[in-house]
Formats: sequence, C-alpha cells, structure tokens
Amino acid sequence: MLKMISTVLVACALLLPGAANAMKIKDYHKEVMTAENGRVDCAACHGDAKRKTIPDATACEACHGTPEDVAKQTARPANAGHDVEPNPHDSLHYGTDLPCTYCHQEHKESKVYCNQCHEFTYPAMKR
Repeated sequence: MLKMISTVLVACALLLPGAANAMKIKDYHKEVMTAENGRVDCAACHGDAKRKTIPDATACEACHGTPEDVAKQTARPANAGHDVEPNPHDSLHYGTDLPCTYCHQEHKESKVYCNQCHEFTYPAMKR
C-alpha cells in the first residue's frame, strides 16, 4: 500500500507545473537553466518535447560546441603512451559519434559509458 501511495505521489508531482523545479540540476548548469523568475527552463535542453525525453545532441552543442570541438578540448598528447586514458570524446570504438547523454546526465549521477567494458577513471569528469 505504501509503495502504491508513493508511486501515485511521484506521478502527480511529474504532472504538476512546478515539478521540474524540484528535479536535481547540476550546479554548473543552474545559472544557464534558471529563468529570471527563478524557475527552471526545461526547454533549454528538452525543447518542446514531452517530459522525460532525452535532450537532442543539438541542445548540448548550442553551449558546448560540436562533438569535434569537444574532442579537441579533451585531446590527449600524441606521445602520451599507455599511461594516459584515451580521449572520452573521440573513442577508438565510436569516434565522436557517441551521444553526450550516454555519459553526461543532468538529473542523476553521470557515468563513464566505456566502463561497461573498460576501467577508466577520468578524474576531471563532472559527476
């Protein structure tokens, strides 16, 4: 019974106009996503799409640049050797084609997608 009540409360919260303002937002995005009235502008990332849709890559690119731009910013020195982890934005498997949201998540902890098979730490990754 308690589980059913909490499920209903969560469902109702998602339907209320101010529900988005209760969602967790990373500190470094709060300034960009918060309107002058203090309310979160979900459309900044989600556009006019339905709730709970994954943002389109163009939403990330509007602020962060193209995947190629991001890959250049995180490029590793050519002579770094095997002690340096590979560029997460220009992987040997996917190049620059892996969607941003596979690693970077706004409303929950981000994760390293490559760690499904590998063990990379990427200490500078904002989680």
